[in-house]
Amino acid sequence: LDSVVDEVLGDAMGVTSVRVKNVKTNETKILETPGLFVFVGHDVNNGVLKDVNSGFICEMNDWGQVKVDLSMRTSVEGLFAAGDLRIEAPKQVVVAAGDGATAALQVISYIQEQA
Repeated sequence: LDSVVDEVLGDAMGVTSVRVKNVKTNETKILETPGLFVFVGHDVNNGVLKDVNSGFICEMNDWGQVKVDLSMRTSVEGLFAAGDLRIEAPKQVVVAAGDGATAALQVISYIQEQA
């Protein structure tokens, strides 16, 4: 990214604009906007899936996201992943909740199959 939000501007009614700064040139400009959605980024908290000796315990992509199928199954039998941790996740709470529901149902099914 070449630009970052440097400052959020507003009045008593809320956000009116943002000051955007080009981090390479230090140039700033004001963009008028009625609101702001904060996106926390693509850094995935995947430390729980790391083994100190062998790296990740399941298949990941180059960005550290877990590769899953539509049932949230990983490359390790009995291991499911959901939400921001999974590949191609849109990083939205509502999607993470849906992923969690899918994974939970699949886990129940998996456990019943093992009995």
